[in-house]
Parts: sequence; C-alpha cells; structure tokens
Amino acid sequence: MKKIILFMLLGVALPMFAAKWYPARIEMSDNKEIKGQLSIMGNRPIIISPVDSKYRRKLKPEDIVSITQKYEQKTMNQPWMYKEAGKVEKVYFDGKYPFIDFLTEIVLVSGEVIRGHIVAVPFRFKGKGPNKLFLTRQIKGSTGEKFDDLLYPMKVTFLNRVRHVPPIMGTVTGFGKLLKVTAMDNQRATVCFAELKGDSFLLDNLLPGTYDIYILTDSYALCGLSGGVPDKAAGDPIPANAMEQINKAFPKADDFFPDRWILKAAGTTGFTKTLVYKRRAEYYAAKKHTPGGYIWHLDVWNWHKAGDEWKIDTRCIMLRHKQKGGEKTRKLYQIKALENVKPGADIILNFKDGENGRKFIRNLD
Repeated sequence: MKKIILFMLLGVALPMFAAKWYPARIEMSDNKEIKGQLSIMGNRPIIISPVDSKYRRKLKPEDIVSITQKYEQKTMNQPWMYKEAGKVEKVYFDGKYPFIDFLTEIVLVSGEVIRGHIVAVPFRFKGKGPNKLFLTRQIKGSTGEKFDDLLYPMKVTFLNRVRHVPPIMGTVTGFGKLLKVTAMDNQRATVCFAELKGDSFLLDNLLPGTYDIYILTDSYALCGLSGGVPDKAAGDPIPANAMEQINKAFPKADDFFPDRWILKAAGTTGFTKTLVYKRRAEYYAAKKHTPGGYIWHLDVWNWHKAGDEWKIDTRCIMLRHKQKGGEKTRKLYQIKALENVKPGADIILNFKDGENGRKFIRNLD
C-alpha cells in the first residue's frame, strides 16, 4: 500500500479564514490523475526561492497556471547519527530509506516561468482522492520503504486561467538621466525591476493587481506611495497619530543604517506601508565606493497594528544608491501618476508639464 504524503497539523494553529477554492487537476507520482478543487490551508501565500535570484517570490493561487515538481535528487539513503555531540564521525544503521529533493517550476499567468525551491504548501482537496495534499521541498521516507511506496503530487494545474497580463510602460523626460525603476506589487508586497532603454522603462512579467512605481534619475527620486494593500490585509483607516506611534517602535528594529527617517505612511491598520529614508556614510570599503559621500536607501516598511502596538512585517528596498562626494543631491517627490498603476498603463512624465501631481518630500542629503 502506498504511503500518501500528507500534511499533519501537529498542533499548529492556523489562522481561520473563509477558504477560497480553485478548480485544479493534479498528476500524482503513480502517473494517475485526480480532478477537484484545491484550497491553501491557512490562507497563506505560495513562496518560492528562485535559483537565479536572491529574492523570494510570494504568489497567490490566482497568479499560477501550474506547479511542477521535478527531481533534483532521488536517492536511497542509509540512516545515521553522530557518534558524539560536536563531532563529525557518524554511526550508520541497517536498512535504507527513500529521499527526494525537488526543483519546483511555476508557470505564471504572465507567462513567466520561475524555477527554484518552494516553501512547503499544504492544500485541502475536494474530489476523488485524499482530502489533504502537500507540495514540499523534500520528502524523506521511512527505513525499509521504496520509492514506489510513496505517493505525492507531481504537478498541479489550475484550470481556466488566462495567461497574459500586459506590461507597464513609461517615459521620463526633464528629470535627468534615468538610472533605475522599480515597482511595489501592492497585492504581494514584493519588488519588481524594470528594463531601461534611454528615457523609457518597461515593467514586464506582471501579475494581476496594482503597482506603486519608484524612479531614480541623476537629479531626482520619484515615488508613488498609495493606500493599495493586499486583499487579505483587512484593517481600519490609519489613525491620525499612526506616524507618532510607529516612530516609537521604529528605533527598535535592527538595521544597518544609523540614520533613518519615516517620511510617509499609507494603507490600513492591517497593512501600513511606510516610506523610509536611510543613510550611512561609514561602512566597509566606504572610501573606495563613496569617497566623501554616503550610501542611501528608499525602503517601504510594512507594519500592522496589534492591539496598541505596531509590528513590522516586511521591508522592501525600492531604491538604493551609492552617492559619492560632490554628486548632486536628489530631490524626492511623491507623484500621483506613479500610484496604484494597473498593468497596461503607459506613463508619461515630463518635468515641463506642470507639477504632474507631484509633492516635494525632502532632499536626500
């Protein structure tokens, strides 16, 4: 009898949300196919660490066309333990157990394909088959078992998915030489990076939702900080004293930068986005990289209010620059046209076209 690889709760309390079900087809390791509906236990995102990037990706089931598990390593291992604590010598025992390492391939509705290592995903399943399924990074069987004794999903295909999301394009003139463009995915709290060509930028491989865009030129930093937050981040409007309260918790967060300021806040009490400016003049090899200058970041720190306390959830680096001595100090502006931008938009920013809905925030000195 095959052992089905399932997810056991083991006393872990999961948040209680209304489950959202998705029609899906699952191909199992015994080459059989089951059809039904899937729901992620705990309403959590699907997280993958791509092999070609240091940034983890957080995805919603709505973003995904298919998830395929491919064998990275598949071996029969001998059980062992260390002979003595703190020593490298091992003691091996009789028998062998099956061990599998997976490389996961995710195809997104944008057409992008991500390959990497997935953080374990527990699914509920409604259909003819097990009521729980588990996509995981590794599987370790029991001593005496063979590979054929294990039963696990090899491919999950979400049905009825549209595969194209248009890009965001833009041109920036009159603000100086275009150096970098990034975007905050408001649904997933992750950073996207644009391709540049002269005064133009292209944000491709996007997922459904809205984006706040950040632009760096040789003279300005332009940002869009909207109230857009993930759908599941419910909360009340930010109270009038939110900045004062968050600033009390702000110094407690460890950080590489001794000088830092919260400039703006937007969102809800369940998901508050704060625009943070950070700067540091002294660091390793500073005299080589920024002689007479400093390194600075524009970050978005995401918080939530728990009772009377504000707690930090994630930090995203939107713009990073090593500013050398004598280099022009950037002026930071918030621009309405860069907020809550939908895929398919064509943004045109020209410094001479009036104010562009821009508001001066501070000099990045």
